Amino acid sequence: IFKASKRLNHLVENLLNMSRLESGKISVHADWCDINDLLYKVTKTLKQELSKFSFVSTIRPDMPLVKLDFGLMEQVIYNLLLNSSQYAPIGSIIKFSADINESNLRITVEDNGIGFSPEFLEKIFKKFMRADLSRAGGLGLGLSIVKGIVEAHNGDVRAENVSTGGARIILMITAETIDINKLKFEE
Repeated sequence: IFKASKRLNHLVENLLNMSRLESGKISVHADWCDINDLLYKVTKTLKQELSKFSFVSTIRPDMPLVKLDFGLMEQVIYNLLLNSSQYAPIGSIIKFSADINESNLRITVEDNGIGFSPEFLEKIFKKFMRADLSRAGGLGLGLSIVKGIVEAHNGDVRAENVSTGGARIILMITAETIDINKLKFEE
């Protein structure tokens, strides 16, 4: 019952987010975020789904704080990791990485599943698109919501197949950063 209610809650959240995106009601409330905290919160929520995989995260050790909407980016990372856990073979590797170059934040989620068919890759971010219609699951809104939220952050998202097998989603967001080690406090 708990698992079914969690799944239903996720579907309702996706429908509401899609409705907000289409009506222009989603606005970014950016504040300083720690990418490690963001990932921790999402992986804690998806603990059961990710437990069936070898999950590897690579976040730049000196990652500065980044100005983002924590709640919206939590939804983005949640959707990406949930998709990987649904389509990658059990026991395979799911990778998350985050890096920043000047003010460009790059987040990548990659798995070593079957990847995307060429036809699906062209329309992957459209509403109600699902890679495998035979599987029970969502409504095909997750990646469309990811695209809408990333674009609301003035960013870009793309999908590609990994040459060794699997899928990769790459987010690029121009964001303010601040290195907490270089902050000066006034007395």
